[in-house]
Amino acid sequence: MIADFKFIFTWWLTIFFLSSLTLPFIFLIFKNFWDRGYIFAKTLSLFGLTYIFFILGVFKILPFTSATIYLVIALLVIIDIYLIIRNKNFFQKIFSSKLLIFIVEEILFFLILTLWSYLRGFAPDIEGLEKFMDWGFVNSALRSLYFPPKDMWYALKPINYYYFGHLVFAVVTKISNISSTITYNLSVATLSSLTFLSSFSLVSNIIFSSGLKKARCFIIASLLSAFLLTFGGNLHLAYKVGKIALETKVSIAEASKSYWYPDATRFIGFDPDVQDKTIHEFPLYSFVVADLHGHMNDIPLVLFFVAFLFAFLISQKDPFSPEFILPSGFLLSLAFMTNAWDFAVYGLLFGISTLIITRNLWKTITTGVFIVLSWIIFTLPFYLNFVPMAEGIKISDGHSPFYQLFVLYGGFWLICLPFLTYILKKIIKGKKIIINNCDLFVAALIITATILVIIPELIYLKDIYIYEHRRANTMFKLVYQAFMMYSLASGYIFIRLRKFVWYKFTFIIIFCLHLSYSYFAIKSYYSLTEYKGLYGLNFLKNSYPDNLAAINWLNENVIGQPNIVEATGDSYTTFNQVSMATGLPTIEGWIVHEWLWRGGYEGPSARAADVDKIYNFLSQNYINKNNTQSSEEYIISPGDSLWKISKEKLNNEFLWKKIAEINNLENPSLIYPYQKLIIPIEIPNIIVENDAEAISIDEVKLILDKYQVKYIFVGDKEYEKYPNINIDNFVQLGAKLVFESGQTKIFQIK
Repeated sequence: MIADFKFIFTWWLTIFFLSSLTLPFIFLIFKNFWDRGYIFAKTLSLFGLTYIFFILGVFKILPFTSATIYLVIALLVIIDIYLIIRNKNFFQKIFSSKLLIFIVEEILFFLILTLWSYLRGFAPDIEGLEKFMDWGFVNSALRSLYFPPKDMWYALKPINYYYFGHLVFAVVTKISNISSTITYNLSVATLSSLTFLSSFSLVSNIIFSSGLKKARCFIIASLLSAFLLTFGGNLHLAYKVGKIALETKVSIAEASKSYWYPDATRFIGFDPDVQDKTIHEFPLYSFVVADLHGHMNDIPLVLFFVAFLFAFLISQKDPFSPEFILPSGFLLSLAFMTNAWDFAVYGLLFGISTLIITRNLWKTITTGVFIVLSWIIFTLPFYLNFVPMAEGIKISDGHSPFYQLFVLYGGFWLICLPFLTYILKKIIKGKKIIINNCDLFVAALIITATILVIIPELIYLKDIYIYEHRRANTMFKLVYQAFMMYSLASGYIFIRLRKFVWYKFTFIIIFCLHLSYSYFAIKSYYSLTEYKGLYGLNFLKNSYPDNLAAINWLNENVIGQPNIVEATGDSYTTFNQVSMATGLPTIEGWIVHEWLWRGGYEGPSARAADVDKIYNFLSQNYINKNNTQSSEEYIISPGDSLWKISKEKLNNEFLWKKIAEINNLENPSLIYPYQKLIIPIEIPNIIVENDAEAISIDEVKLILDKYQVKYIFVGDKEYEKYPNINIDNFVQLGAKLVFESGQTKIFQIK
């Protein structure tokens, strides 16, 4: 840990320096906040600076280099000096009265950053789930001079995903001059720390603005919300452990030993097992499994937007003004580029909260229209290079049992319902509205969150997952934000209803049940037995040391982003290590991911076939033929997918491609009930030497030229998939050996 502390300190110091550049802007935006919104300067600096580099890169004004970074920072310093001189008395007053608050918040940020960095040190590997993808985006961005970054798994094409959050951490990585093998884990820790402090600041200012200026009140409320949002789960732990204890007649402690923490995010559709499978994650799960994914990257940004929305609405200023419309459009644009769903989610929150507080439908609509126009302007540079993956809105034919929804969100409902009842009584009392705007804003959070929970029961956004998981992504992205809104509201409500003893007792029980999840999740994932450090490639060092040596050589010796070729692998495997760890684009990477991003299977499958031709040629014209020795006829049932059929019939879900090939399915996602399929029972690899179908050298050269390949990689995964690779065949291609470690080799194409 001591050795890693220098990285943690350098990373914190970098963020502190960047945030200081935006403090004058933050103090002006949040001048009515008791803490002046200090912590939000970090979010504004990270996302705001990145947007500047993004615009410079998209329009090829300036390359993404250290010189450009220093230039932008210098310009910001000049602007800061101007603002400080112009508002000298204002800033002097802030620093003289709020300096202690700033120091306390900064210390808390550093401590939580250190805590999560320490936890990541017990399981630092950038392996499993979506980590290959997320880190690949960061590495590609680091190599990019202009934007959008190149897709490391789809050579010659840009990333077609919401990569802005990854670009944010690429910027901080470049400025800090720390290897991305370390900063991946520091980025996860940063997000957790920002989430805690941002929610703490936001809720404390809602309490303060409501008139409850006692420090004890807003500190308690803020800590309750911050812990729920950052370290809380749902009631699934209590439900499952209680159910096991009752069914097996064992103690709660004994029943808890069998609890598996991911089940809290895979409940509806999995327990019991039905075709309508869903995903319903929340921030703590994201922090624990540490996928640097869009929904997690966007947490600090959406909290910033909520804070900005609240600050403006309580200011009594007219929302139909440039000082509200333009920043709102800008923030929603950043949210869209980081996690597209959040634009719609927080657009909904804007509409509900503005309508409730202003009670002016026309002004809400007109303001919303101009915010959308502003959003379009700020988003257009990103959208020009982006093709949406969704195929439209569909009516949900799957519905969640109420008891399962209650297990997931019932704790929040028990917290929020008494508050809504309370303020409704106050609204109708004396036929006058006697509640404050803070009450109304919190009510808007609750209403919006509840709508988000309901929406997947009615409609879903169609993507490639059209069978068992058809509404999974919709539910996932919506309820994730619902969890956050409920958490923000909870701390405020506790203080608002603190005089009711029964309510405090109920709240404390629910709070403890939610927080108990963190113990099981952190303990299960990290084990906390051996600290390994922040270096993220230990798994390569231990399992693929020669591959790691090759990756290090490429990172040290290859400038720019020339294309490479490595074996194509299925998603969530350890294939495509080189492109992931270097940011050098390969012809085709994780095929299902590219299937999703490219809106069809044809392109990725054609590229995968080209990769097969290259390595089959390099196997001395030995070609693998799939010869079905035995087969059976299968009638497709409603709800079937090739993935499911492959798993059930062949005990390997990744053999779905073989089924598609044998049945000549042009689009494997389109199969229909009662359609007949031929299912192979045994598919051995038959080696055929000098076959008439042997791939010619000219065909391979055309493929290499088509994708502008400069390097061919041969390592552990290539030999696993193509065991007959013969190095002598590289001579025919005119390839030069430039790196060798064990059986791992890199060849350069002339």
